[in-house]
Amino acid sequence: MKKLFLTLIFFSSLSSAFSFDIWESKITLDEAIQRAKVNNIPLCKDGVVGTGKEFRESYLFLKKSPNNRVFRYTTSLLNQYAIVYLYFTKNEKKLYQLKIRWVDHNKDLVNSLYTLLDKKYGKKEIILSNIGAFFLSKQRQWRENNTTLIQTKASLSGITLLYIDIEETKKEKEERKKIKIEKKEKALIKDANKF
Repeated sequence: MKKLFLTLIFFSSLSSAFSFDIWESKITLDEAIQRAKVNNIPLCKDGVVGTGKEFRESYLFLKKSPNNRVFRYTTSLLNQYAIVYLYFTKNEKKLYQLKIRWVDHNKDLVNSLYTLLDKKYGKKEIILSNIGAFFLSKQRQWRENNTTLIQTKASLSGITLLYIDIEETKKEKEERKKIKIEKKEKALIKDANKF
């Protein structure tokens, strides 16, 4: 029994690249909806205005928009209003990115966030960009391992924290590229006789 328990822990730690609160990368959209329901999180389709403070399946618009892959909810993190976005891959509908956005640019919030991330993930890297962008925003990143990338961007418009499952993000980019090629080929076949 002890071996089984350790094996389950080992495989579960391999399966997800990142975790935040109740969310883990690679969970399916259905699993995320169940977690939101159980934890009464007001998850909704991105773009829906005014969602309330509790879970309602009608805010997901799954029947009207079955291909929607971005969902969000509002919460309080580090004593500040924050929006949490969940991004799912197109085909398998697995969580591959999670973004947290604070609208307020608060120096104490930025420092608290950096302290938490440094403590958990170790040394940060400052991302250099062109001079104008660098002075307007500061970007940092942490690599927990080869499967996870954590990035922050602090600018005058707010603070963004992004958790990235590198493997699933790569799959998502490949899926998008394949879909784009398929659409182009269909358009060529459809419109070939017009030329």
